[in-house]
Amino acid sequence: MSYMELFDKDVMEEEFSSAELLHVLSDKTSFPIDKERKVFRKKEQIAIENEVHDYIYFIQSGICGVWKNEHINNFIGENDIIGFSEILGNEPSFTSVIALTDIITWRFSKEQVMSKLMYSQEGAFYLYQYMKLVNANLLQKQTLQTEETKKQLLLTLTHLGQQYGDENQHQITLPKIFTKKIISNYLGMTRQHMTYLCKDFENNGIFEADTNQFILNKDNISISY
Repeated sequence: MSYMELFDKDVMEEEFSSAELLHVLSDKTSFPIDKERKVFRKKEQIAIENEVHDYIYFIQSGICGVWKNEHINNFIGENDIIGFSEILGNEPSFTSVIALTDIITWRFSKEQVMSKLMYSQEGAFYLYQYMKLVNANLLQKQTLQTEETKKQLLLTLTHLGQQYGDENQHQITLPKIFTKKIISNYLGMTRQHMTYLCKDFENNGIFEADTNQFILNKDNISISY
């Protein structure tokens, strides 16, 4: 790869993505390291806040909640990595990661991953690209928090539905794990206010009146903006 290509955003995202990193770490032809399939069941802890963990995990399927001080601050799923942020100094985990569904992962030793990345000429760029994505997600959430609560809720549910749920021409359906309790915690919103907003959205045809699952009617979403 040329020096100038390293400054190209699209090249960086493609060449140093988490999927490409998994491919590099799984390659046994050059500096082979151990790789293990690891399954976590719903509600099982994968990482614990303030504890040192010896492994990183590449999520192949499922959804996790990322918690800090009993507050959920992110959701991660397929192609995301657990534990990569603390790999340089093997620091204690900044957050707890808990499975919201059954999770299938590939597990690698942090020590072996660091050795392989140091062996590679371009190893540092994987960490750089990953941290860039983490910062972009944090910035996106901070920007969302400047919106009034009604728009925050609608934008959040739309994003989560498009990323983790099912979407057709008319509706976006979120997985049932995204409960009112979890979403209100994520947005820092009281349950009472959450219930009030949901009822308002139902009355205006933006939500289907289903107490067990968020179903958004796409034709009516723009009306609420």
